[in-house]
Amino acid sequence: MGKLLENRVFISTRPLGQSAELESLLMEESATLISMPTIEVKPLPLDEFSWLQMRNLDSFNWIVFTSPNGLKFFFASLFELQNNYGLPEHLKIAVVGKKTAAHLECYGTSASFINLGNTAEDFVADFYHRVNPGDRVLFPIGNLARTVIEDKISKKAICTRILFYETLLPETVDGNILQLITEDKYDMIVLTSPSSCTNLLQLISGKSDPSKLRLVCIGQTTSSEVIRNGIEPLITAGTANSQGIYSAIVNYFQKK
Repeated sequence: MGKLLENRVFISTRPLGQSAELESLLMEESATLISMPTIEVKPLPLDEFSWLQMRNLDSFNWIVFTSPNGLKFFFASLFELQNNYGLPEHLKIAVVGKKTAAHLECYGTSASFINLGNTAEDFVADFYHRVNPGDRVLFPIGNLARTVIEDKISKKAICTRILFYETLLPETVDGNILQLITEDKYDMIVLTSPSSCTNLLQLISGKSDPSKLRLVCIGQTTSSEVIRNGIEPLITAGTANSQGIYSAIVNYFQKK
């Protein structure tokens, strides 16, 4: 008897090099995961204001990492500035999700607060009560980051955001994989951010009917963007990580 996902083809739109965990999970079920990044993440040069904030990290009470990318580029800049990853002892770290928290180990530190929810709304509902009036909170983020957390926290604290990276449409995309989509020779496409959805639709514009796409969304934020574009997601994962995506896919096919 064959495995549940045997011979099924999934396409990941995650940035290059970020699909290994999901690929491993799907391979265990004899499925194929093809990587076709629809977003590329690049560091942004810091301006004078941003470098000033980096030199004065001891003036902040909290630093909030909402993604591994923000964390990676923040610490790269910190090392460039002081030749080590050391943070002021009093500076507390808050992160969205266990995956982002795990990346902190690479820099010899850990989070004071980890929210296990899937969205910024989940995070801020709890984090708001941990911030004291007048606290200074630093947000290392990307150019497409939402302001949900800052909007709430700024009612009692001083929020500063620094743009460390930008999310772009890759300069080149594998035409053979794109052809699999336009010729409907795949089972599902995995989306892990609103921008991955936006860029995918741009890539298939005029080549395929968007409403016919079979999409798996990592969470509600991505799902909402898909729906906003007039598409009904096939699946929305209950947990916003590779395991959550895999479990949602397995559950879907078990019901078929």
